[in-house]
Amino acid sequence: MNGIPRQQDSAPLQSFTCVTCAKRKVKCDKTGPPCTTCKKTRLECHYEAPPPRKRKRKVVEDVYERLEQYESILKQNGLLDELEKASPLVESGGDRPAKPNIHRSEDKSELKAGGLVGVKFGTLVANHGNTYPTSSNASKKSIDSTLWRNLNDEELAPSSDEEEATEEDQSTSAAFAYRTADPLSASLLSGGSPAASLLDIHPTYDAAMKLWKVFQSHVEPLTKILHVPSVTALVKRAAANPSSASKSTECLLFVIYHFAVVVMESKECEDLMGFPQNLLQKQYHGAAVQGLVNAGFIRTTDFVVVQAFVLFLLSVRNKYDPHTFWILTGIATRLGQRIGLHRDPERLGLGPFEVQMRRRLFWQLLPLDGIASQMSGTGIAMAYDTWDTEQPLNVNDADIWPDMIETPKERSEATDMMFCMMRTEMGKFHQKVKPYLGSWGRLWEGGDHQMIEEIDKAIGELEAAMESKYLRYADPVYSLHLLALLLGRGAPQNARLRLRLPRIRLDPDASPNERDQIWKLCLKMFDYDQSAHTNPALKKYSWHLQAIFQWDTVIWVLNELRRGSPSITEPEEVWSRIEWMFESHPRFKAGERALHAAIKKLALKAWDGQPERCRPREGGDPAFIQSLRVSCQKRASASVASEVPQAKPNIWSPANDYGGVAWSGVAPPYSAQVGNGAATAMQMSFLEEFSPDNIDWMFWDQLIQDNGTLPPVMDFGGQG
Repeated sequence: MNGIPRQQDSAPLQSFTCVTCAKRKVKCDKTGPPCTTCKKTRLECHYEAPPPRKRKRKVVEDVYERLEQYESILKQNGLLDELEKASPLVESGGDRPAKPNIHRSEDKSELKAGGLVGVKFGTLVANHGNTYPTSSNASKKSIDSTLWRNLNDEELAPSSDEEEATEEDQSTSAAFAYRTADPLSASLLSGGSPAASLLDIHPTYDAAMKLWKVFQSHVEPLTKILHVPSVTALVKRAAANPSSASKSTECLLFVIYHFAVVVMESKECEDLMGFPQNLLQKQYHGAAVQGLVNAGFIRTTDFVVVQAFVLFLLSVRNKYDPHTFWILTGIATRLGQRIGLHRDPERLGLGPFEVQMRRRLFWQLLPLDGIASQMSGTGIAMAYDTWDTEQPLNVNDADIWPDMIETPKERSEATDMMFCMMRTEMGKFHQKVKPYLGSWGRLWEGGDHQMIEEIDKAIGELEAAMESKYLRYADPVYSLHLLALLLGRGAPQNARLRLRLPRIRLDPDASPNERDQIWKLCLKMFDYDQSAHTNPALKKYSWHLQAIFQWDTVIWVLNELRRGSPSITEPEEVWSRIEWMFESHPRFKAGERALHAAIKKLALKAWDGQPERCRPREGGDPAFIQSLRVSCQKRASASVASEVPQAKPNIWSPANDYGGVAWSGVAPPYSAQVGNGAATAMQMSFLEEFSPDNIDWMFWDQLIQDNGTLPPVMDFGGQG
């Protein structure tokens, strides 16, 4: 009668309740899986034989034995060091037999790269739930506190916050399935919207598979957060029967759908899906946000939800203002720490598959938070001495699987992980030069030429490592390999450029040879950027290329043009490259961000102020200069108009591109206010993705202020 087919009477009943019902402390009819209760609430259902009851521990009768245990605990916490060698309790107990050490030993490890030395590692406490599709059935919470560390598993088990949150009465299970127990999750991303069902928003099976295919092609090779074989099976199951998907699975699915829509071109999206891209963006952005709220992402210890949240942040990094985005990446960092991503999983005793997946996720989260901290102006990111997670292995997805026992053998060839492995190589480089990141100018000021030479040598070693480990195996026939070749060879060049630029800034009388070297490096960076953006094979990665724009290169070239540097021998060619940049980068066409507007003004200053010998032979302003003048005039007029008091925008809304439609189950649950912060100022170089502190903000500030473009460059969040 209710449309749900009844179980066959002959179906055998389980002899124990399912794990989900046992955890929620609700009645289970022991059918399935899924059982009737889990089916109604759309939770994952599986059965596990309960472990045998633990023997009751013998009550310790001997008061001396009790005191010895307490004394041992105090010693472990450094509170009884003075009595360690001469305890009156131990000395007076000579007639008692010695007791074995009943306390668990704690591993100590030392980081090769100079991170954590002599660190006491915590432990992971399992909560029944979903960690990773088909991986295991326990989410994990990291316990690494003196207050909690000495509790045994039995004492830790009932202390789960998640368990307490799910012990409420759930008689109306269908309604409860989307009533969040965590209003903070709802308020952060959806402006306070309550949990809501997303069942009617799921795409058809064919549409879901199309979006998953786009994600695999456009996004997955550059992130490698997901295990493709496992998630492919997950997407197929959930797309065929959306009501069977758990909250964490549904959350991940809608983030994938949203990311796939975002990375497509407008025409590509409409041709493939049959709907305008902006409409699908509205729908799936809202569904992704609602999915995160439904999953209670703020309190989660579910690995899948953390994966989904990091992917969501990657998909919106150019949409949110930088201050808001930094807060959101900070939340992701805390979630990662809560499930122990900052501790190397191999040292925590996890299986080979989970070790690789956790390392992959951590090495995506680390640079994301680092860049967000710089673009927000705080410069506060995860300190390098607070984590010890090793690099993932250079292996294909086919080399790992959830139930594997042995560690996979690393490949010396091009793999699925090649691009991401190159990024981790740059991370290792930044570990070596960490004390000097963002302070190259101080080295030049102090005349520390030995350290400068060492850093230059480290750049050379980075370049050699990239070539020997990865680029030598790259085949430009494959689009991912081509992108790796362009950006992998461009990254060391950009590092050299950043190291040498402060030298010229500090010494206006630098030799022509030094200026020529920097000029050639800048032109080479232009060539790398142009090659990446004009190659049709790399079009599907344009979403990532927009985020690695060479700001410092452009600023330097424009200032050299303005001053008429002797290094400029072919001004027509240089201006041709600049024209291509403004015409090809969509963010410059929009020009709504403060930094893009600053670059436009700087370009006009360079054009108007350049000496005659640097001016192209053809008279008059070219079309792109005329377009820049119109754009800057419009922005100036809009800035004056913006001084009129207006309604305060919702800071949790994306900056633009989505429009505003009231949340009705198919549209995003956020305000339609459009902000002018510099979220797109997060578009840093490929190398900078691994350096929280290597941006010379004072240099940028000087360059931009000298040309009268805008107030201090740190003020990225303004409305003007």
